[in-house]
Amino acid sequence: MGRQGTTVSFTPTMALDRVVTAETTVDPHTAESLWDLYCVAFAGLRDRAAARQMLSRPDFTLQILDARVVKYVARLANGRVIGLCTLSNDLDTVPWISPDFYRSRYPAYFARQAVFYCGIAMVHPDARATRAFAGMVAALARDIAAADGVLVADMCRFNVDEVRLARTITALMERAWGSVRHTELDRQLYLAWEPVEWPAAVHPAVVRPAVVSARAVA
Repeated sequence: MGRQGTTVSFTPTMALDRVVTAETTVDPHTAESLWDLYCVAFAGLRDRAAARQMLSRPDFTLQILDARVVKYVARLANGRVIGLCTLSNDLDTVPWISPDFYRSRYPAYFARQAVFYCGIAMVHPDARATRAFAGMVAALARDIAAADGVLVADMCRFNVDEVRLARTITALMERAWGSVRHTELDRQLYLAWEPVEWPAAVHPAVVRPAVVSARAVA
């Protein structure tokens, strides 16, 4: 994890029940279904978080096709994909984070590649009342416990405060592990400096660009 030339794999639980499986590779049809699900599941965050919450299609495809990233996929009995959680103990597979931060924070875990990053966690809006999400978290929790590891992830403030996602995951991890400590590792603020009142002379509604004629500058 984060060390060139070193690869340590872990063996995921292949099936928690009949609808949740852990897969290192997926077929093209499943990859397409996961992208469609991703677009639906994350659409509501477009105007609720300052940071872009959705990966581009190429970056999403890289996550889905990378065998170092385990895909916990929830399906209905008819095979329809309704949920996905991704997990990797190779932090180089998570391009939006700094592996060095986690090496500094968890040196012992990092040294034996036991820091597991959940990069994507989602269920279809119509499946949020089901146990699909709980099943995926239970499966990845069991795999992390088998490696004596630590789970890390990131989420926007909306998901923390409104969706209560961190609280939900904490409860599910407590159920799986018996006890767990939820810790906030870092926070990035998106700031703005706004005038209390726009002076009329510079109000955006009345500012007009200067017009310079070609003859004047010739």
